[in-house]
Amino acid sequence: MVRLLLHVYPSERAVPRSTVDADTALGDVEVIGVVTRQLQEDGFIKVGGNVLKKTVAPDQDVEINFLLPRDDYKTGIKSINVQSVGQVDTLSELSFALNSPAVVIDVEARLLGGEIIEYQTRVPSVEVAAILKAHSWSSRHSTKDLADLNTLLEIREEHPELSWRLDSRPLIGRRLDTARILRPLGKQITRRRSPIELPNNVSRVRFAALIQEHIGAP
Repeated sequence: MVRLLLHVYPSERAVPRSTVDADTALGDVEVIGVVTRQLQEDGFIKVGGNVLKKTVAPDQDVEINFLLPRDDYKTGIKSINVQSVGQVDTLSELSFALNSPAVVIDVEARLLGGEIIEYQTRVPSVEVAAILKAHSWSSRHSTKDLADLNTLLEIREEHPELSWRLDSRPLIGRRLDTARILRPLGKQITRRRSPIELPNNVSRVRFAALIQEHIGAP
């Protein structure tokens, strides 16, 4: 998601992060069974209700994690049982993302064997991606989420024309929740003995300044 957005909205200060895992949001529970079967026919192995893996090179697996939206307002992951599939993770913030305008991207990808494939995909806007990543970091405290948040804020810094209401006042709903996550983060990462780990290529001072600039006070 973030890597694709960076291709659409280049930013010199952003640091691309490569990944071989993908979180895929599906809007309808009935779709999961169909997509799972199609991926299994393509060589993916189901290792969990919502997780499929495929070995594409020695010591390299591609992992796909299916996620479903949830209608309540509680944060965090909640698993539900999907018939013939198993346990599937749900996130309430995905409902907000799926109901927001998406960025449609035409992709031309070169595979490891040299084959070129073309396809069209939909990803959240830069602002909605930041909301999702903020909630993700709040749940699992992964440095990967902080790297992605830094990239999204660098994109916002370089492309002020993009739709962005995370700095508006008053903040409400998911945007308010996001500010309550990120504004304290901006203060914590610049402390001398901050317990929060950041990737080596992310400047703590600049990251904090980007949060201060583009995320409104809750």
